[in-house]
Amino acid sequence: MNDSSSIAVVAISRRGSEMANRLATGLRQEVDLYLERRLADTPGSEAIAFDLPVRPLIAGLFTSHRYLVLFMPVGAAVRLLAPYLESKAADPAVVCVDDAGRFAVSLLSGHKGGADDLAQNVARVLEATPVVTSASHVLNTLAVDMLGSKYGWRIESDSGVVTRVSAAVVNGEPVALLQDAGEEDWLEDSPLPDNVQVCQSMAEFNSPWWSAGLLITDRIFDETALDARPIVVYRPRTFAVGVGCRRNVSPQELDGLLRRTFDGYGLAIGSIRCLATIDLKRDEEAISMLAQWLDVPVQYYDGDALNARPGPSGPSAAQERLGVVGVSEPAALAASGNDDLIVRKVKSSSATLAVARMVDAA
Repeated sequence: MNDSSSIAVVAISRRGSEMANRLATGLRQEVDLYLERRLADTPGSEAIAFDLPVRPLIAGLFTSHRYLVLFMPVGAAVRLLAPYLESKAADPAVVCVDDAGRFAVSLLSGHKGGADDLAQNVARVLEATPVVTSASHVLNTLAVDMLGSKYGWRIESDSGVVTRVSAAVVNGEPVALLQDAGEEDWLEDSPLPDNVQVCQSMAEFNSPWWSAGLLITDRIFDETALDARPIVVYRPRTFAVGVGCRRNVSPQELDGLLRRTFDGYGLAIGSIRCLATIDLKRDEEAISMLAQWLDVPVQYYDGDALNARPGPSGPSAAQERLGVVGVSEPAALAASGNDDLIVRKVKSSSATLAVARMVDAA
């Protein structure tokens, strides 16, 4: 679903095909150009020909591409797209361009899906006027569902809560913001409106005066606070988890060790950026499965890279078996770029684990 990062550009008229060809050469992203068969023989064009009606093509592109530019009236596009709409989290970004090339309209999945930015890029190439109607854009205010997205932050709240907090921000209600982890330069891109105030403590954040809240943390917190008002919880990717294990350890043992450790230290699993281990464990199924469950990558390091890091906090079986000072602790440090651990090596019967905070998110 929406796997292709290229932009699907579709035109059904001669004027539209001329602009579509201009767009294909002017955009900085890869473009898949689709022209009605009678128009696809333009000299120098690498267009893919299709036969009318256009509906079957649109149906396929809607699920295969993340970005669509349609050279057709907005009304026609709405009728074509309507049967396939799911949600703003799943639908591709869609931009419509009129046959005169005057307007590039952000039609679907505006700021979250990227249609707002795409409309502005299309307008730049075609010398058209971008039409963007997202509330956060036109009011030049904070986009709640996009906060931290460029850093890979995860939103731990459901869509209903995000909608309620977004409404509070847009409508000028008092909104509290508390950040104790993650990148802080997002404020340069998203200046806070006057009604969003930065809090210095959880006590201040939990004041009944606020209508809603934005909480950016990699820690577990008292979730009873979520009952008082809508709060969007963001999980910045701040943790590198070093993993060592015996051959053929069970995935369940690794997962259990991870969850017990994070619960015990008050850390949020949603803030894990990566797992890290020695390169001899590339084929260790349990580590691969844990990474898949967590939806994070695994960073692998050779013995020299691990030995260049500070030694373990206790005796290491890896010294004798693998020729390295340790695995979990030095791997966590190597992946994080940090020199200090926030969780020193913990053990289960067949695995070890350590945690370091990413130096770029400290």
